[in-house]
Amino acid sequence: MAFILLSIWVQLGSFFFLLSGLIGDLLLIRLFLYLAYVMLLTNALLGSPPWPKILSVDQIAFSEVAMDSFVWAILSLYVHGSSLVALIWDERAPKLTDDEAALWRMMYRTGGLSARLFQDVVARHLHVVEVEAGDVVDTENFFFIIYRGRIELEVLEGKKFSHSRVLTSGEMFDLKSLGLVRTESIFDNSSVRCTALCPSKLFEIRKENLVKIAQNPLSKSLFQALLINNLMYIVESYREINHTRSENDNYCSKIFDPLEEWEQPESYRSGSGKALQRPLRHIWKGVRGSFGLPWPFSRHPVGLRQTQLPPPLRRDEYQKPL
Repeated sequence: MAFILLSIWVQLGSFFFLLSGLIGDLLLIRLFLYLAYVMLLTNALLGSPPWPKILSVDQIAFSEVAMDSFVWAILSLYVHGSSLVALIWDERAPKLTDDEAALWRMMYRTGGLSARLFQDVVARHLHVVEVEAGDVVDTENFFFIIYRGRIELEVLEGKKFSHSRVLTSGEMFDLKSLGLVRTESIFDNSSVRCTALCPSKLFEIRKENLVKIAQNPLSKSLFQALLINNLMYIVESYREINHTRSENDNYCSKIFDPLEEWEQPESYRSGSGKALQRPLRHIWKGVRGSFGLPWPFSRHPVGLRQTQLPPPLRRDEYQKPL
């Protein structure tokens, strides 16, 4: 039995295939797969020369081509190349309006949502509305986050008044619109009536769109963090920590302020909007940060594919299969 070495192009292709299996960053996986098929395509075009020659000794380059290798390489280059371009395109810095940027800063500080994801998942459903003192806010069809101003929220148990509190900048209503509490809860038998106490500026999202956003695997953890953050506001208000700000009509929460220097995402990180400014550093940091050896040299991360699991349906949403 004779052992031979295939061409240097096959060796390089195999090396890139190996790298794609050791890296956890999706962009780098696509990049290394793309480079692997570039090597295989080159090998096919050059006549599959034996090691260590660059060209085939038996034929002139391009005079004879293994058509099956050529076709599979071209198809694979298209599949991985188109995905690679899309992932690189995602790293662009998005263009947000001043109001959108303010809400993004709140969501970034609360749950780490990137500006690009905010633009694609949230901003397309977002409207900024202004209400005057005495206006009743439509909580039947919309969910709101207060940018500036004060809103009085009255909680009704059935049709009877239960209690009320004043909401200020950075707070959300109506919380049950998030759909994050799927079991029976205090939200089920209550409703709210909201009235502006002064001219106010609100971020508005239709409820049907909000449910899609809050249940989106890419943003679900963010809205869980927002819910917890808002519950903390409620606890603080009962402890009268926020009494001063509740009486200030022009109060705007610092959570909407421009990012401090120490808050800026590191430029090499995916989602920072600056990764393409220094692409080689971005790639190197991605390799270092996501490189992992197979078992038994390292432990495989648990649950990577399980983040897509949706929450259970509510009882009134369930339909028995036919």
